[in-house]
Amino acid sequence: MLDLDRWLLLVIPAALLVATRAVQTSFLSWTHLAVVFGAWLVFALVVRLCVGRRSPWPVIAAVGGVVVLRCIVTLVALSFTGPGGYWFAFWTDPVLRSVYIAVAFALFVWVFVAAGWALRAQVGARRATGYVLAGVGAGLAVPALVIGAIGLETALSAWNDEMGLLPWGLARILGITTYLEIPAETPWVAAGLGAVVLGIGVLLALPWRRRGAAAS
Repeated sequence: MLDLDRWLLLVIPAALLVATRAVQTSFLSWTHLAVVFGAWLVFALVVRLCVGRRSPWPVIAAVGGVVVLRCIVTLVALSFTGPGGYWFAFWTDPVLRSVYIAVAFALFVWVFVAAGWALRAQVGARRATGYVLAGVGAGLAVPALVIGAIGLETALSAWNDEMGLLPWGLARILGITTYLEIPAETPWVAAGLGAVVLGIGVLLALPWRRRGAAAS
């Protein structure tokens, strides 16, 4: 590919992701954007580090394609009523919420499947799985640690202050974590889970010597 092609392959999905998330939050919530983009950035950096001197463009193309599909699904959902109607339906309409979550989650998982398939041709199935799991684990653990250090209640309060999605009077009295029945230790559990996934990914990503080769 030409250098311009490579840059477009990277910039277009990234720019579409940023624009879609910004529109989804009505350009109001930097907290939401920071968590989402922070997780994506950590995932991308870990996978890029694992790829090393090999070409990163196959995995960039695979992940970028699925990111574009996910953004299209989100923009279609937003196109009917705008961000306000999107969030209102998300909280109040269980049927639409279930359908949207099912499709969005399937495409979210497909990001990592596509990344693994793209890497498989370069490093084999086991190490490709390890690269992806390491990126997923780090992408989960790092934002969770930050939220845990800040405090889940503080983070959710900042998010709701910016978005104004929950009935703020009751949420302020009870606390958002109480109002939504979210355990306060959730970020630490997520960070622990991410660390476990990261560890498994690192083990799978390491080159393993065969016993016969080691003996010779």
